[in-house]
Amino acid sequence: MLPSASKLTRWTVLIIVATVMMAGYIFWDIVSPLSTSLRTPIEQGGMGWTQAEYGFYAGSYSFFNVFLFMLFWGGIILDKCGIRFAGLLATGAMFLGAGINYYAIQSIDPNTTVHIGISLFGLVPEQIKLQVFVAALGFGIFGVGCDITGITVSKVITKWFTGYELASAMGIQVAMARLGTASALSFSPLIAQSWSISAPILTGAVVLLIGFLLFIGYCFMDIDYDRKALAVQHNIQTPQPQNLNAQHESIDNPAKQDESFRFRDLLQVLRNPGFWLIALLCVFFYSSIRPFMKFATDLMVSQYGVAKTTAGWIVAIIPYGTIVLTPLFGMLYDRIGKGIQLMLVGCAILTVCHIGLAIPSIHHTGFAFVIMFFIGISFSLVPSALWPSVPKIVPIKMLGSAYSIIYYIQNIGLALVPMLIGRMNDADPSYTTSMTTFCAFGGAAVIIALVLMAVDKKKGYGLQNANIKS
Repeated sequence: MLPSASKLTRWTVLIIVATVMMAGYIFWDIVSPLSTSLRTPIEQGGMGWTQAEYGFYAGSYSFFNVFLFMLFWGGIILDKCGIRFAGLLATGAMFLGAGINYYAIQSIDPNTTVHIGISLFGLVPEQIKLQVFVAALGFGIFGVGCDITGITVSKVITKWFTGYELASAMGIQVAMARLGTASALSFSPLIAQSWSISAPILTGAVVLLIGFLLFIGYCFMDIDYDRKALAVQHNIQTPQPQNLNAQHESIDNPAKQDESFRFRDLLQVLRNPGFWLIALLCVFFYSSIRPFMKFATDLMVSQYGVAKTTAGWIVAIIPYGTIVLTPLFGMLYDRIGKGIQLMLVGCAILTVCHIGLAIPSIHHTGFAFVIMFFIGISFSLVPSALWPSVPKIVPIKMLGSAYSIIYYIQNIGLALVPMLIGRMNDADPSYTTSMTTFCAFGGAAVIIALVLMAVDKKKGYGLQNANIKS
């Protein structure tokens, strides 16, 4: 039996960990609105990157997570070593990666190239700027930390909000993450214009340092929660001091609880068709929107004639809309249910929006505003139901590993799709080919949502049920 934390304590925890995650999203998207500046010739003040090099950099976020299975190991560390250890490790990795990223853009000569000898089916340029390569190395380390922070924060919220406002809490966390994205898209070009291209990256690194310090603060609250949990477990007011360290380890480390982590339980999760459908829906949906946002500012500049400093604000309509809508849809899921309908409608809206952007004859700024608004609605609907659905399919003792596998599969898309889009844009600068590709990903997500609805009816996962227990 776990202690019942006060409402104030629960929501304080949420604000802390959501702010940590927001810091990660600020840095994740802080380079996106600089893509046109990075591709500007060196003699004109840019870095002379190609579309393929920018796609390599954008995809590098997921390289270590995919090819070194870092997310898988991160989930195991989370389930076996606990929230505090995993969270400190992950937030520290984010800050380290950001520092390397800043060093690359600030200090490495963009004229120097390096031969990496790995083409990855033609997606990776064999000759690449050393600056791009080192920046990608830093972004990859950051990506490991950011995604492990993501699964850690999801487990923190599940720990404190199960039986309460779980979807609402996750919705607010997602909304704050989107605020981070919106802030990066909006202000990064202005910071770069006032100082230099590397200045926004330094700003993001400082924000990540603040996030690291905040998570240290959360750890003290987590220790206090575990102490009270042990008091309830042993039916005493205060645990014996001589046993406190071992008891803390037992509570924070699921491998030592009665409901312990076992690898055979992981195999049971992997046999669950609902889990795989959620994972596939996740990868196709996020592959159709996150890489799109990496290239959307350049799309606005090159195809819609928008100024570099304004393009980020247009794209920022997407995350700004989610700040309000994601918690609202989360509350709807908490009280009414219908999680699969929320995901299905969101995927359908996104697909229609990409179809609109793929039509080359419609290149009006007002049209772009409307499209970004509806993509924002889509970006609110799907996450508000997708992430709270996972605990309905997977037991909490396996939640860290389950989230890590879903993130891993998602990262395959986030690694390969930006490189694919970069190559496509080099071949077809009109963006027609790349936007058609995004349409295909959105359509696949719609089909998977329909299959998930049928499987949920058969298996009885409860994805259509409300989260708040009456």
